[in-house]
Amino acid sequence: MKVLKIRLLALSLCAALMLCSCADSASEKQDSSSQPQSESVTSQTTSSVTASSTTSVSTTASTTTSTTTTTTPTSTTPPTVTAPVPPSADRTNPTVIYGGSTTYHALGTPFDLNKYVSYGDDTDRHPRLTYTGKVDTDKQGDYPIKATVTDSSGNSTSWDITVKVVSSLPSSPSEPIPSMTFEEFTSKYKSANTRVGIDVSQWQGEIDFNAVKNAGCSFVFIRVGTKFSGFTLDPYFKKNLDGALAAGLDVGVYLYTTDLTEASARESAKWVVSQLGGKKLTLPVAFDWEELDSFQSFGASFADLNAAYIAFKNELAQNGCSAMIYGSDFTLGKLWSDPVKNTSPIWLAQYTDKPTYKGDFGVWQVCYGRIAGIGGNTDFNVLYTDKKYK
Repeated sequence: MKVLKIRLLALSLCAALMLCSCADSASEKQDSSSQPQSESVTSQTTSSVTASSTTSVSTTASTTTSTTTTTTPTSTTPPTVTAPVPPSADRTNPTVIYGGSTTYHALGTPFDLNKYVSYGDDTDRHPRLTYTGKVDTDKQGDYPIKATVTDSSGNSTSWDITVKVVSSLPSSPSEPIPSMTFEEFTSKYKSANTRVGIDVSQWQGEIDFNAVKNAGCSFVFIRVGTKFSGFTLDPYFKKNLDGALAAGLDVGVYLYTTDLTEASARESAKWVVSQLGGKKLTLPVAFDWEELDSFQSFGASFADLNAAYIAFKNELAQNGCSAMIYGSDFTLGKLWSDPVKNTSPIWLAQYTDKPTYKGDFGVWQVCYGRIAGIGGNTDFNVLYTDKKYK
């Protein structure tokens, strides 16, 4: 998947430098040895995200940007939402998701800071991005600016950015993600209160689930599909679901979605149930939301995201299924509210030897590697039997 992984298009060097987990996202997964790991048509990593990074974007026309500027994000498909939450009690500063502390910009092209940063707010759907400083896009050099995001309650977050105007944009470096065999993974992470498993999608191709189980895997999360403007069924979902159940594995599924309204999320839950075709899951349906490249372009707040998930969860419950949240250390800490996290199982995506996320989680996506029964790489997960995992 996932949060937290290498995205399809290198929209920014920021995303590449911040890559330290699959996820990526989030990201929708693909064979890590040969394919970028995301369903998104944009570029981003979704785990271990910081507000300080390096970005690179090229545009087409020539311009000079002057000292004080307000920028407006472009929204391609803004969600239909209810009235905004009244800001009177809001004391929370906006969140910078990707900050671009060093930003490379192509010489002779117009500068739009919204293309280099991503931000959002807990209740304000349209926080305002401004910056002070001058960027002369017709002259190579380093231009320091100060960016500020302000919500409708007057709360603000500011940070420094150095815009490097260059004649040639640097290539996006890649950082290695830890990899091991499933045997090594099992030896390291299986214990009296843990189980080891995998998650899969079309990018793993044909899977021999009997061989997977014989390798020591006890559970699997299977991608049911994606939802952008509409639903796309994972072409291997039906076969993967049947194979995993027949092999006796515990099974959950996940939907990579962009839902930000309650109505849309309920629609997604109904669609997932319909794809299950009456088959019973022993693990939850994961709500996999990783579209962080330009959160401001959705015209939504973090409150909208949380409300959408609750609607998704409630609709599933009416159909005999449970739900869980999939996210990175950063997204779980910044985008998801405590009341929502405290009442749902959490699937943490963090590619580190030891998780740094301070909240509760029942499943941990640790790394990727090779397991018998799958021709390429797949994600490895730890399930904690003494924590909330379903």
